[in-house]
Amino acid sequence: MSKAILATPFSIALFLMGWSLTPVFVRYMSGAYDPYTQAFVRYLSAAAALCAYAYVFYRRDLFLAMRRWRTLAPIGAVVVCMQIAWTVAIYNTTATMAQLVTTLQAPTVILFSFIVFHEERDVIRSPFYIVGSLLCFLGVIAVFMRDDGEQVRFYVDFAMILLLFVSVAWAVYAVWGRHTAKGLHPVAMFTMISVYVTIGLFFAMCLFGNPAGLPHVGLRMNSIAFMSGVICIASAHCGFHYAQVRLGSAYCTTLQLLTPFITHVLAYALWPDEALLWIQWAGGAMLVTGAFLVIRAKRMQAACPEIATPHVKYAEGDIHT
Repeated sequence: MSKAILATPFSIALFLMGWSLTPVFVRYMSGAYDPYTQAFVRYLSAAAALCAYAYVFYRRDLFLAMRRWRTLAPIGAVVVCMQIAWTVAIYNTTATMAQLVTTLQAPTVILFSFIVFHEERDVIRSPFYIVGSLLCFLGVIAVFMRDDGEQVRFYVDFAMILLLFVSVAWAVYAVWGRHTAKGLHPVAMFTMISVYVTIGLFFAMCLFGNPAGLPHVGLRMNSIAFMSGVICIASAHCGFHYAQVRLGSAYCTTLQLLTPFITHVLAYALWPDEALLWIQWAGGAMLVTGAFLVIRAKRMQAACPEIATPHVKYAEGDIHT
């Protein structure tokens, strides 16, 4: 059995577990760090691990990515904003809710591609996309329902606004990265993006966070933050890009829809407030189902040669913070 066959399921496990654990790690460390400092420490850990890995195994590609700083640095700026919003949102909501709401990114990515490049025109007209997007919209409304003790009502708080921003920012990043980072190896590309993101988060931490408190966090929590950066950012992204090159982006994105359920199981074991109302469960089911239909529409387009967009190696710019 070839190494590639063995490595593919391992890479799938890496990105599924890494992205499922992300909001759990962030919430677990929320008592030790302010959100800006935590975001910086996690990305610093990921960037350090990726730089060492890419230098050893993808040195030539890494140097090529370094020369593309005019392209990758602005993309990194988008990720800085997205990472800050994602982290602050998790500090103000549950891990499960954060994971569910950002599922809205699936139809948003295709919509942005259509607006900017018009390459998704056939997907936009697909009944699967239309029905899937409608289900996602209704699912978000259901997830925003709250029980105030008297009745279940629609309620939007600051965390939910941030999570909606994260979904839009992901779409901007995915579309932008896909069309501006062509020809770069995904590991080398994300290595340099992680470096730029770390630099941006350092300034955010100095302006809004409490870097002076880092020495007082303790070795245990700093070790957990380092492990979070390596597992949830560095390893998960490498695993995702490795798998999507061999299995396709649509297939890997479909598997990614499992992450809210894995997150819920892990988070509920730690915090009782991770429990969902029945209407939120229904909303989560609609979100995941809608995203699946949207991805299916995209997959059907890719399978049709006369309407599929040309394949470009290492053209995916997807990221999950």
